[in-house]
Amino acid sequence: MEKITLEKYKGILKSTNLRVFIFDFDGTLLDVNKPLERSIQETFEENNIEINLNKTKKEIGRVLESIQGLPFPKIILRSYEISNSLSSLQNLSYFKRLQIAAKLFAKYFDYEKDSLLISKAKELLEKLSSEYDIFVVSNNQSKNLYHHIEEKKIGKYFKGVYGADDLTSLKPDPLSLHPILTQYPLLERKQFVIIGDMPTDIEAGKRAGIWTIGITSGISNKELLSEQEPDLIVDSLSSLGKIFK
Repeated sequence: MEKITLEKYKGILKSTNLRVFIFDFDGTLLDVNKPLERSIQETFEENNIEINLNKTKKEIGRVLESIQGLPFPKIILRSYEISNSLSSLQNLSYFKRLQIAAKLFAKYFDYEKDSLLISKAKELLEKLSSEYDIFVVSNNQSKNLYHHIEEKKIGKYFKGVYGADDLTSLKPDPLSLHPILTQYPLLERKQFVIIGDMPTDIEAGKRAGIWTIGITSGISNKELLSEQEPDLIVDSLSSLGKIFK
């Protein structure tokens, strides 16, 4: 699919008769930047380690996507593997890296429980749900998704919510989207769009043959998302909402 501008996208919506929106959750609808930054800063300060916050966020963001669907005990078991992805820890001993990684992710998953919706998320969902079917597909566990969905009172906007424990494959595998795609056997793939803040969201959508929109309000920046060549990149849900005026 060719890369398009925000203005051109408005015309595409009409010409393709778009019907189904698939949203990622963490970083797309839910603000995970604040709990992640707090976890990094506290953990590194407690261990007197200097950090490049943006670089460390990017490194951790890639790891989070692969582990957030795991039960916490399994995350702890993978702490050393996780710590190897953090460049600022490479000069430390095996046990120190293990300790820091375990503490960092324990803090993050604790703070993430109190995360707020990203600005304009509820307004956008309300607007879209009057005309389109909306789903969530996340690599996070479904119990974590429903905690936020129920607390934020946004469940009425979704036709379905799929977490890691509901899926046979996780993003970037396109099979992660099949529970939704198979509900609409008469629709063409260009009548679906996936919106997410991680490269895995874009890769899953492209491999499934549907429209893809990257959003930079989450963990990934424009440069990282551009590597997957999404059809459109927006900087916020507000920008996305302009398409549907």
